[in-house]
This record gives sequence, C-alpha cells and structure tokens, in this order.
Amino acid sequence: MKSNYILSGLILLALIVTTSCRKDASYVSLPEFIQKLEVNAFLTPDQTINQIYISSTKRRFGELYGFEPTGNLNVVVSDGITEETLDSTITNVFDIGFNFTIQKTPVTAGKTYHIKVISDKGLTAEASCILPQRRDFRIEVDTNSIKSTDKHGMKYSTLFANISITDPPGETNYYRLLYFYQNFIQHYENPKSFSLRSYLMSETAISHAYQPWEGDKMYNDFGNEGKKFVIRSIEFPAEYYAEPDPYFVTDSAFLRVYLINADKPYYDFHKSLDNYSLGDTPFTEPSFLYSNVNGGVGIFAGYTIDSLIFRLK
Repeated sequence: MKSNYILSGLILLALIVTTSCRKDASYVSLPEFIQKLEVNAFLTPDQTINQIYISSTKRRFGELYGFEPTGNLNVVVSDGITEETLDSTITNVFDIGFNFTIQKTPVTAGKTYHIKVISDKGLTAEASCILPQRRDFRIEVDTNSIKSTDKHGMKYSTLFANISITDPPGETNYYRLLYFYQNFIQHYENPKSFSLRSYLMSETAISHAYQPWEGDKMYNDFGNEGKKFVIRSIEFPAEYYAEPDPYFVTDSAFLRVYLINADKPYYDFHKSLDNYSLGDTPFTEPSFLYSNVNGGVGIFAGYTIDSLIFRLK
C-alpha cells in the first residue's frame, strides 16, 4: 500500500513538472502591427521657441525594435494665412524621433493652427488646435501662518496659502496650475541687503534655494463660470524659528504662480495621463491616452499663461 502512495506521488509530481514547462505557441497569430506617425506639440505665444516632436509608434508583439523609422518627413504648419514647411529645421532627438522648430509662423493667442505630416513611407498625420485668448485671471494669494510647539518644546510655524482666480464669463476654460517656492539666503558675513536683480547680477554672496512642489493638477471652470474661486490651497513645510541658523538668514521668499489657460485637447490629454493604464492589474479595463491626431497618434494643443510673483517675506 505504501508503495502505491509513493508511485501516485511520483506520477503527480511528473504531471506538475511537465505541465508547468514553457513552450513556444507556434499556432498563435500575433496582432498585425500598423505603423502610425506620432505627433506631440503644445503651442504657446508665451515662449520664444515652439517645437513639434515627430516619431513613430512601436511594436508591442513579435520582433521588437527601439525605433520604427519614420522615413523622410515633410512637416507643414499653417495659421490660415502663413504656411511654413519645417523640413529644414529637423533635429534628431536621442535616435527615437525628430524635433521641428516653427520659425516663420507667428504663434498668436486666439488663432487656429493646422499641421500636416507626410512620410515617404506613405504615412500621414494631421491635427488642428485653437490657442486660447489671453486673459487676466486676477490671480491672488491669501496667506496665513499658524505657530505651534512640538513635543520637544521647539517652536515652529506653518504657512498656508490660498491661490484664487477670477474666471471670465461666457466661455469654457481649462486650467493647469504650476507654482514653486523660491528663497534667497545671504551669508551672515555680508549683511548688505539685496534685491532679486542684485542676486541675478551676483553682486552679493548669497545662496539660492529652488524647490518645486508636488501636486500638479488640471482644472476646469465647471460650477465656477464667471466667478472668483480658490483653485488651490497650499500647506508649506513647517519651519522652526526658536534658534536662528547662525550661518544663514533668509532675506526674501517668493511664491511664483503660473496659470496655464489651455484648450480642451490639452486638458483631455493631461487628464488621460492621470488615468493612464494598460489594464495590467486584475479587474481593470485599460485606459488609453487621448489623441487628436487624424491618421496618426499624439497631441497637438495650445495654451497661454498668466502669472504672479507673490512675496512671502
């Protein structure tokens, strides 16, 4: 009887080992790869250089390569009046794509732009976008601080800032808020006061702390049409003040706020980035990136910027 148990165990083990072996499934038909051009561009009148990135989609199955050749490209940008061919400004980017720079066509708020890309491999891609109008959103910063004492008896202060804007009536707006805290620290040996200009001109011996903050988000004006509303509340890290640093003294601190007024494709693309998933986890459907490029994939969108520099100290 004991030998029967041993034999049964050996047979079961053999079945487990043989069934767990990996084999090439030669009968599986891989999805057909359809190459498309990839277009990525965010046009804005608030920067001197506007570039358009052109690449190609890549294979996910079968023979995988780092880069699918796009072929020779002809890129044409138009604002309805000026038509510019960008093929002479091509720049290779890490062997995976190409940057084309708009040089002759003025990028202006409120205008419609169209792009058409043609490859000698028979690939084409087209897209259009309307740049939002410039607006004064009356950005305001309201701050308050709370002084506390920790369990060791050390005193510290926490700064809070509410950033509010006034939404223009009669239009739908899409926003992205970027901000960072910047302070200027002067060595104690040099008590000379200084300005931002003197810092940039290196007239004093100072240190510079630049700290971007987490939480980049997209917003819209739904429910706040034509109203003033708080678009973001910030809590800064606490600072201890009982014992001043003997080596450095903070001279000035600034909150720099940049409000992007974007078109809907810009908003939809960045929202899809937040939700992007290929469905790799159980019980989830894949969520793909938004694209407004016809014949290809990618994003062709625009924005303008309103800004405020608020002195905290």
